[in-house]
Amino acid sequence: MLRVQADDLDQLTPLFERYHGPLFGFLTRLNHGDQEIGQDLTQNVFLRVLKYRASFRAGLRFRTWLYQLARHVHADHWQQRRPAPPTSTTWSTPRPTAAPPRLTSRPPIAPSRCRRR
Repeated sequence: MLRVQADDLDQLTPLFERYHGPLFGFLTRLNHGDQEIGQDLTQNVFLRVLKYRASFRAGLRFRTWLYQLARHVHADHWQQRRPAPPTSTTWSTPRPTAAPPRLTSRPPIAPSRCRRR
């Protein structure tokens, strides 16, 4: 990987040949066996290896760094597939069409009919 960092891109071929199969299997399992998505994400991981090769720190394992990139590519893929949030955040409440019935709809009781104690 250090040679790839020094812009010797021919050294990327042995890395690709060594890690393509295991990485493809890892990403396919993360996507519930979907090989098409696994292949697309594997390709995206190696594109990120090229893009972010300067961020690789010497002394660390390349495999750990590669699989961290793979997890990020997988998370980005699923974030893009998430449905968009609704555009309106206000809830619409139905408006009543008629006035509610009055609670005192009966005629008042005549005072003569009321009991006194």
